[in-house]
Amino acid sequence: MITVRNLYKSFNGSPVLKGIDLEVYDNETLVILGPSGQGKTVFIKTMIRLLEPDSGSINFDGLEISNLGKRKLARFQEQIAFVFQNSALFDFLDVRDNLSLFLKMHKHQSKEEVNEQVLDAIQFVGLEKEVLSKFPEELSGGMKKRVAIARAMIKKPRYLFYDEPTTGLDKANAEKVSELIKMLKTEIEVTSIIVTHDIHLMQQVSDRVALLKDGAIVSVGPRGYVSNETLQDLYDMRGDYEL
Repeated sequence: MITVRNLYKSFNGSPVLKGIDLEVYDNETLVILGPSGQGKTVFIKTMIRLLEPDSGSINFDGLEISNLGKRKLARFQEQIAFVFQNSALFDFLDVRDNLSLFLKMHKHQSKEEVNEQVLDAIQFVGLEKEVLSKFPEELSGGMKKRVAIARAMIKKPRYLFYDEPTTGLDKANAEKVSELIKMLKTEIEVTSIIVTHDIHLMQQVSDRVALLKDGAIVSVGPRGYVSNETLQDLYDMRGDYEL
């Protein structure tokens, strides 16, 4: 279980996170929903200290991580995988090396064991093994996203964070990503935290929804509690609201 209390983060004196409180339960998919520019990405990066919080408590299964030193934080972060909005694949590595990098750095496994896990992961996300020899620049946006999910899966994380996983994808690829998120929850029994402004994705994958606006969580509840009226109030008709 993750417990966040009174979390603040500012940049150059401008507050972005304004005292966020949130709980995330084991093996649930929590969607943090809100318009663009409200602090969603800053929030999840601060939750795992990719960004340093200004103040507040961040607790994972009884471990307070807000004050961990670099070495202990690095060990803790091995339990976490993060799917970045832009996929964040290493351009100088082919897909095989992108997927195997964590295993080579952190696991004592034979080359055959590594290759088997890489092949399983790429096939799990619906890509052919021929993709393994390609470089990121040779992949479509949808393929990059699926490779990024495969790379996250290989870590067998306890917690999996997604930053706007369907942004920039066509409908077919967005649907595939939604299915992969649901499949991974069962495959590796992962707790998933997703930030998105994609209402359709929220409706497809969430167990609970936290609504974030102007750097604060305004309400939390099961997927079914999010009404059209709530969405209209949340998005304030800003242009990225679509039922």
